[in-house]
Amino acid sequence: MNLLQIHPLKEPVTATVCMPGSKSYTNRALILAALTKNSVSLKNPLYSDDTEAMIECLKTLGIRIQTSPDKIVIESDISTVEEKAYELFARDSGTTVRFMLALLCIVPGIKTIQGSRRLNERPISDLVDALRQLGAEIEYCENEGNLPVKITSSSLSGSSVRIKGDLSSQFCSALLLISPWLPNGLNLSIEGPLISKPYVDMTLACMEEWGVKVEQNDGVYTAKHQAYRAKEYVIEGDYSSAGYFFAIAALTKSTITLENINPTSAQADRKFLGFLEKMGSVVTYGKNRVTVEGKGVCPLSVDMEECPDQVMTLAVLAAFAKGVTQISGVRSLRYKETERVRAIKTELGKMGIRTEDTHDCLTIYGGEPHPAEIDTYNDHRIAMAFAVAGMHLDGMVIRHPEVVNKTFPAFWDVLRSLEK
Repeated sequence: MNLLQIHPLKEPVTATVCMPGSKSYTNRALILAALTKNSVSLKNPLYSDDTEAMIECLKTLGIRIQTSPDKIVIESDISTVEEKAYELFARDSGTTVRFMLALLCIVPGIKTIQGSRRLNERPISDLVDALRQLGAEIEYCENEGNLPVKITSSSLSGSSVRIKGDLSSQFCSALLLISPWLPNGLNLSIEGPLISKPYVDMTLACMEEWGVKVEQNDGVYTAKHQAYRAKEYVIEGDYSSAGYFFAIAALTKSTITLENINPTSAQADRKFLGFLEKMGSVVTYGKNRVTVEGKGVCPLSVDMEECPDQVMTLAVLAAFAKGVTQISGVRSLRYKETERVRAIKTELGKMGIRTEDTHDCLTIYGGEPHPAEIDTYNDHRIAMAFAVAGMHLDGMVIRHPEVVNKTFPAFWDVLRSLEK
């Protein structure tokens, strides 16, 4: 078994770290570029398992893509896709399979898409049903409601669709991204509350930067048939990855500055900085940088429905906060790379920390956790969140540390750089 022992900081540090490009923006930009009728250059992209899965899927369709360390050039668009059979593999990437599923409904050929075992288990029926409302011909290859699926349609004639908003914001983003290509545009109605809404706002912001405006009115998104226009797009730094280093600053009372971070970003995980301020940290914003001066951690009650990827990190911090922390808005974590609420409870339990949960709330009784060997469940965010504890607590061991390759391949190298 591959194991990695984390070495804690001997004392608080003052450090500067440059963040890689955002996975969320990179995968959205790849789809947008494939829908743009000219060559598009993406600067500062993230290369990780998730984004490489997206690149491979687009290349499988015959879209020409050139990669270099600091740039991705998408040289052709979906109008070049030929009428033939395609087998696409999304690895373990939820954004890839959801965005690609919508895209596959508007290109020629017989297209089959699937992912890893865990990705194939994650629910996809709401998106399939929505695409069928628009005229898509999609069939399940094995289990009803799950991947793999086969798409035989090459266009969508419908323009109005209703979808529940309480499972995944990526379903809504997938429909919005292709909406300008629909001959009659799109009227997308959201039923009930929209979970992780900032990620849909991110999609809309990206679309607007590419020349497409979507109107919003009382839970209805309206997009006209129009064209994406961009020749160059710069990917901003990733707040999801930044959260671990912000948390390390808070826990170890260090001062850590993260560069290549947009202080006014639309990324949902920027909200994590506000939670750290409530725990006592001081946050300073500069030009393309954010500094966190850690002051330790204290318990709090927060709703994290809009930034669920940071729940694991806050839960680890809460283990060290003497008192009771309540985190609500966690229900979407039960359908991620693993059942994350259960994973958090199990691993914090190994550290001697008591937890309780309901369907949508996690309660953590903080105190004095002890080191443990952490299972990562093939989940990158579990590995990185518990690595935060290892920077303060001697003896933490992470099993299968390579899982970070999904979104942040350089994570362990960047972590070690704090020790210098």
